[in-house]
Amino acid sequence: MSSEWPAQPWDLHGRGWLTVWTAPRSAISLPSPDVVPLTLFGRVVVVSAFVDYQPPGVLAYHELMAAVLVRRKARPGLSILDIWVDDTTSQRGARAMWAIPKLLADFDFSTEPLAATARGDEPIAAADETRRSSRTFPVRLTTSVWQSAEGQAKRTELRTSARAGLTRLRWRIAPGSGLGWLTAAKPRLHLFVTDLHMRFGSP
Repeated sequence: MSSEWPAQPWDLHGRGWLTVWTAPRSAISLPSPDVVPLTLFGRVVVVSAFVDYQPPGVLAYHELMAAVLVRRKARPGLSILDIWVDDTTSQRGARAMWAIPKLLADFDFSTEPLAATARGDEPIAAADETRRSSRTFPVRLTTSVWQSAEGQAKRTELRTSARAGLTRLRWRIAPGSGLGWLTAAKPRLHLFVTDLHMRFGSP
């Protein structure tokens, strides 16, 4: 095991803001040929999120990601399509252990309400929150993340507990960025997430 990054599993803490979208199948390029996208009314289901990982998690950093809901045989899960972070340890560890294609970006991040932007060589995306209620409900989720490793689907276990509530996010996606394909999608649901505890990977 490399000493350049924490051994798995990674226990991460923080908060996040996410949107569930539906997108045309033609907009999605899956990272693994061994998974099938889940569809709703003939459109694939996508989740995008800004996440603020904080102590006491093993790493503290910001993240922008987009993933598609998939299944492999009868097992549902996620495939991460695009993801940016502002921490090189997170980038290198995720690529080496789980084949998650993290890229580096700069973040301008403020919260309550969220006002976040991510920029690589060019703008990637931004999101602003208009929160209508502080009510939350408990969420527990155990699922699989499927990525392509040497041409085959590699499974990583993801366990999450949090509290979530309804909100409203206004996304601004740079059309020419790596997330530009999301401009073809339609937002369906917006959530804010607090008390996030995520365990990624297996011992």
